[in-house]
Amino acid sequence: MIDFISGLLGSIIRVIFNVFGHNYFVALLIFTLLTKLLLFPLMLKQLKSTASIQKIAPEDKKLREKYKDNPQKLNEELTKLYTENKISPLGGCLIPLIQIPIILAMFWVVKQPLTYIVQTDPAVIESYTQEYLGKEEVTEAEMKEYEIAIAKKYNLLDMNIGLGLNLGDTPKDAFSQDENNRVSKLTLIIPLLTLVFAIISNKVSQRKMQMTEDQAEMQKSMNLVMPLLSTYIAFAWPIALGVYWLFGSILGIIQQLIMDKIMEKESGVIEVKGKKKKDKVLFLGKGDNNND
Repeated sequence: MIDFISGLLGSIIRVIFNVFGHNYFVALLIFTLLTKLLLFPLMLKQLKSTASIQKIAPEDKKLREKYKDNPQKLNEELTKLYTENKISPLGGCLIPLIQIPIILAMFWVVKQPLTYIVQTDPAVIESYTQEYLGKEEVTEAEMKEYEIAIAKKYNLLDMNIGLGLNLGDTPKDAFSQDENNRVSKLTLIIPLLTLVFAIISNKVSQRKMQMTEDQAEMQKSMNLVMPLLSTYIAFAWPIALGVYWLFGSILGIIQQLIMDKIMEKESGVIEVKGKKKKDKVLFLGKGDNNND
């Protein structure tokens, strides 16, 4: 399944790669932007769903307390509450279900760019791997493991982005004892920036969230774990994945700010409509009194 998704994403990046002069870096940025744009309507829908769930949270809590000893009745009442308010309890699950396979697939796309993006013939990759390792026979695992190394050595894919940085470099190799393997310490900028923007992203996305004490405690743990996890990934995998993750975080922050504005505007429209309706009722009441 992941191999299929990797192939699909690799083909999309390949099209962008071909259109923009075989520039791998630009292709990654544009691909990240496209995925964010495509997922924006779903993200906005999820945000609205979350806001609706928070709105009925007090009623939800009352029902859970009232029917805590009657699970069947509780389920019926909760279903009724969510149906009346046109809310899907699973509304917030859709985006992760889409994003997780994409992220997992991107691990392999950036690890095997010749296979998934350039779509080099496996026999050619095998031949270069044999030459690189000085062996007559190589395994499929070795071909996968050394794919980036042969892409860099034999210039099969231009992954340079300037300042001595290469999308095929792995930041952890900045501390390698092997001089031939060691990469520029500038590569460490990517995981550091990933950490910074992951923290900012958390702050921006949660600044207007209303949470219970339990939710706040759980979120506090997630706010620590997720930035550290994304930083580790950007540190332990090729820069290409870190660039994808970092640029995605930056776009995510912009996206969240835009969605907040849309939600504020829609909330304002609802309040204005409610106010107008109230004024009209008061006016009619006053007219009736005069007629008397």
